[in-house]
Amino acid sequence: MPGPRHDCGTTRRGLDRPAAARVRKTARERGKDIRMRILVFGATGGTGRAVVGTLLAAGHAVTAFVRDPAALPPLPGLGVASGDAMRLADVAPAVAGQDAVVVSLGITQRQGGLVPRMPRGGPPYVCEAGTANVIAAMQAAGVARLVCVTAFGVGDTRDAVSLPFRIIFRLFMRALMADKERQEVLVKASGLDWTLVQPVGLTDQPASGRWVASTDGRIGRSTVSRVDLGAFIAEEVTARRHLHETVVFSG
Repeated sequence: MPGPRHDCGTTRRGLDRPAAARVRKTARERGKDIRMRILVFGATGGTGRAVVGTLLAAGHAVTAFVRDPAALPPLPGLGVASGDAMRLADVAPAVAGQDAVVVSLGITQRQGGLVPRMPRGGPPYVCEAGTANVIAAMQAAGVARLVCVTAFGVGDTRDAVSLPFRIIFRLFMRALMADKERQEVLVKASGLDWTLVQPVGLTDQPASGRWVASTDGRIGRSTVSRVDLGAFIAEEVTARRHLHETVVFSG
């Protein structure tokens, strides 16, 4: 497979080292200390767990914001803040003192499938309302860096989705995609140092070490590993290559 390549807004990276080592090397080359205090929302989901693990491996001080701490396996060095993202009074104390926030709310996995759905029993606006609280808390605390995981096919990539997927979205994912649309509107209007990451179909496969991160709506493969997504987010939080941009993430 080809090595690193930059083409028409699309970045394809060949990664021959573990994600954490790559992040550390990037920091050394820039001559900066990359250790940051990072708060992760949605940390008990598949994507959130991958993000938490990669950030910890990269040497960051990570706090997982969760409703039920028992739902998150204990990890060395991981801090836990318990609360409900739907309550600003819970969110604000967790955000205070952080250097950056990663939001991965609202998407879970159907057993044996690739179609995301709302958490069972959750409201159809969990992404919008939870993110609104995160943004308000960040603005009040002076925390600027926000990386928010949404979904391919909303906002800037609404017209990039093929007709079959538009039909799937309309039939099975309408509430979720509408929630993600409203979430992205809030993020873009926040005044924060935001990056929106729109993954395609997420899998629990091992890291491939290769991905396509596109700012023009193009995609590589239709699925991508959550571990690869976690590695990309760990890079993006510190490297800030895509400030105020929507990044489509695919395999």
